[in-house]
Amino acid sequence: MNDWHIQADAYLAYFQDNPNRISSARVFPRVLEHFGDLNGLRVLDFGCGQGRFARALTDAGADVTAFDASGAELANARALDHGRGIHYVERHGDLLDAAPFDRILCFMVLLCNEAEAADDLLRQLHGLAAPGALLALANTDTATLGRRFPDFHSTPPPHPTRGAAYRSTIPTSAGAIEVTDYYYSPEHLRDMLAQAGFVLRAEERVAEPFVLHIAAPPE
Repeated sequence: MNDWHIQADAYLAYFQDNPNRISSARVFPRVLEHFGDLNGLRVLDFGCGQGRFARALTDAGADVTAFDASGAELANARALDHGRGIHYVERHGDLLDAAPFDRILCFMVLLCNEAEAADDLLRQLHGLAAPGALLALANTDTATLGRRFPDFHSTPPPHPTRGAAYRSTIPTSAGAIEVTDYYYSPEHLRDMLAQAGFVLRAEERVAEPFVLHIAAPPE
């Protein structure tokens, strides 16, 4: 099990070490292109961590709710908020009060969950989506597992079945972060989105090692 509370400061160091990591410099800008004009839209950053994307979404004009299950991560996010007025949420139940959302970002969060929890998460996000909403779901492209990237590397599971556990290492100036991730291929993700009630709009390998899915509730 991953302890995000203990690892919060290491994650903060990871992004402060290099603010222009591939996720920020390549993948998130593509998410913004799909999301379009955010002025006045209600946006959920699900699994916001230290809030780098929540701040960018707010700066783009969105009314942002930022959820994270780690109070330590949210404390770091609040410290970097600088008066933006982002609504930070730590409990799942509180998301219902802020819903529905016009745009939902779920960036490198689904793969932190075992299969049953991942399915539940997608169903929950579907329930939080407004008519006409868009979901941006970013995960590790499982085709890249075993390769070493500057930002992290992962050891593929011996049996690459849906939800199989594997280890990932993320180097930071505050020490390496060791996490357990779960195997979801792009094919798995397409099926999981459909089972949760989403319609796939796009599947893109914007930049290795990420795969991006854009989905929406049925019209």
